[in-house]
Amino acid sequence: MTEMLEIDGSFGEGGGQIIRTSLSLSALTGTPITIRNIRAGRSPSGLKPQHVAGARAVRSICRGTLEGAEEGSQTLTYTPGKIYGGKYDFNIGTAGSTILLAQTILPVLFASSKKSRITITGGTDVPKAPTYDYFKEIFLPALSLFGLNAKCSLEKAGYFPRGGGQLIIETEPGKPKPVSYWSRESVPKAIISISGLPLGIAMREKKVLLNNKIEEVYIRERPALDPGNALLLHRGLVGSSVLGRKGLRAEKVSQNAIDSLNEEGDVDIDHNLADQLLIYSALAGKTSFKTSHLSKHTETNMHIIEKFLGKQFSVDGNVVTVE
Repeated sequence: MTEMLEIDGSFGEGGGQIIRTSLSLSALTGTPITIRNIRAGRSPSGLKPQHVAGARAVRSICRGTLEGAEEGSQTLTYTPGKIYGGKYDFNIGTAGSTILLAQTILPVLFASSKKSRITITGGTDVPKAPTYDYFKEIFLPALSLFGLNAKCSLEKAGYFPRGGGQLIIETEPGKPKPVSYWSRESVPKAIISISGLPLGIAMREKKVLLNNKIEEVYIRERPALDPGNALLLHRGLVGSSVLGRKGLRAEKVSQNAIDSLNEEGDVDIDHNLADQLLIYSALAGKTSFKTSHLSKHTETNMHIIEKFLGKQFSVDGNVVTVE
């Protein structure tokens, strides 16, 4: 039996990504794990509902044994079994991110022997997580460059505080392949999503975009339990997402997205996508990409991946290479 791998949940950025990456790679490599000091530097510390849901989702798909998967727990132990693709339904129970849960289980689903269809209930457009439009328009197309096929749909949007959004993902089995070329686009596109708010808010956001010569702008009204607004601005695989909120003017939502996209500069992929694709780059090997900068979040993720897969990443400025 493979020896138990000890993970320090307080290392580096010390957040939920340590949990998500560790669970994914535990299932993929058959490595038992114990994560200690989970979110020790956060308040409150320990597992939040979305982390518990992610751990239980991996356990459902990969069987095995799971201990400590309770809200507030600072220690989690998982011994993986065999991966079974199929039809699953996961409910976070809060506005915790359905997208982050999906990104936890996707590497595992690709490694199964059959197609899968997953329904996840929770938040689809919430702070500190990719938005639904980012996931659909940027993340999944990036996975296709690795030869991985997945598609998604939205039954209902989910915002803070109640969530209640429904994300559906469908996957096919596949093994990540090296990416030799990153397709770049120079013309920006925007998607404005709005729920339970006056359409005039979206029109004001669109006006700012048009005034900045961003001409391809789509407005989508979506059903949701709570009012919400999300804006995605992207050039191919380089994107910026901004959530509207009370006290933030519609014009500022658009301007923040424009400024963030401009800050990414001349790169293959934005810095958030760089973080999200690390696990696939490591599994595929022989992949290199240029991004705007490496966040502490990304550096922490690299550290966790290397604990499972050995030395993988070399960094030269803002270019990351996996041999």
